[in-house]
Amino acid sequence: MREDDTGAPSVVDVRALYGEIIQGLHRDGRRGRVLFCVSSDELAEGKGDLYVALGLARGLLADGWGVSLWTIDHAGEQTPSDIDIAVLMIESWVPGLIHPHSKLIAWVRNWTDEWAGLPYLDEFAEIWCSSGASAAAMAAVYSGEVRVVPLATDPELFAPVEVPRSAGVVTTVNYWGVPRGVQPALERVAADFPVVWYGVNSAFLTLADGIDHRNAIDYFSLPEVYSRWDIVVDDLIPAAARYGNQNSRLFDAVACGALVITNEASGLVELGLDEVPVYETPDDLLALVRRFAENPDEREALLQRLREVTLREHSWSARARMLRPALERVAGRAGADGRSAILVWATRLREQMRSDRREHDDYAAMYFAASRDAQEAHAELSSLKAAHNQRLYRIVAGAARPVILIRRRLRAKRD
Repeated sequence: MREDDTGAPSVVDVRALYGEIIQGLHRDGRRGRVLFCVSSDELAEGKGDLYVALGLARGLLADGWGVSLWTIDHAGEQTPSDIDIAVLMIESWVPGLIHPHSKLIAWVRNWTDEWAGLPYLDEFAEIWCSSGASAAAMAAVYSGEVRVVPLATDPELFAPVEVPRSAGVVTTVNYWGVPRGVQPALERVAADFPVVWYGVNSAFLTLADGIDHRNAIDYFSLPEVYSRWDIVVDDLIPAAARYGNQNSRLFDAVACGALVITNEASGLVELGLDEVPVYETPDDLLALVRRFAENPDEREALLQRLREVTLREHSWSARARMLRPALERVAGRAGADGRSAILVWATRLREQMRSDRREHDDYAAMYFAASRDAQEAHAELSSLKAAHNQRLYRIVAGAARPVILIRRRLRAKRD
């Protein structure tokens, strides 16, 4: 692998290796074979489960494991028979066609309630959870091993880039048709500080003029983005915030030398990152941004403490080392004789439903467009009403002015 001047792999090298993993070129390893079941293998689609899977896959590869991917588009097909462990990255994947030789692991990174409600949890050899709260919830409904496996970062990819830093704020959260709580907070900050928002579906968002909303950025350009701004704002969705499932964005941005402000404190203490600033309201976020803009030394000292913890404890290499004994135990177990007939049937039914839904994706696009148009129409209507009311006020005030003057003169004469 080609290296940069420091001897570390470059972003180009990491990207090339991720591509090789996607192509299946590293599926064999002396410790065994691990298959990550993901929503997509297209790096440009912005799928978080793919990036997380590739991050850990790279760490496991360096530790002697063979790693490969299997996408949801192929969930209706039997997986290869020589896979030792299959890690399910999304709760919607019904594993009836995962080869029975392969031991199953569920990785609950978010959507804990949905995972906990699955009727086939006994199919899994282990369940991993990205927070202690999620682990407790899963342990209440699953009798097997539940392990806390938080997300992490790839320090060789997410390293500071030598570019000028801005005192503004950046976020890279995506819009999937549901309003994000970060939007009013960023609009509040944008009145006083530069705000840039990268994310998918920007055409369907109506934002205040002060927010510079750009399209989704290439995953491998994120290190430069995180290196250009002093502050990165994170926004956990409600399903993740409820259980303290912190995003990989937290680790990635801090590794790149940006201070992260997030909207949820849960889960930070167990990560050793309890000093991460947290906001609850738009005014909270503005106050924090102003505080760190006016006190750069405080910001830098805090960042360095957080970065030290992140690089020491929250790399994918560290996760791979931590997981080695567990993976070896799981890989050494005997496989099943077969998946249950009802699970296979449920898998085929789920895939038919998924196929039907894909055929209606155009309706989803129409919904997003209609939502955007409705927001714009509402804003225009509010402006028209305000202008109309202002005009009525001027008319009434103008008509009343002579009467007011006459009353003043009469009052003056009486006095």
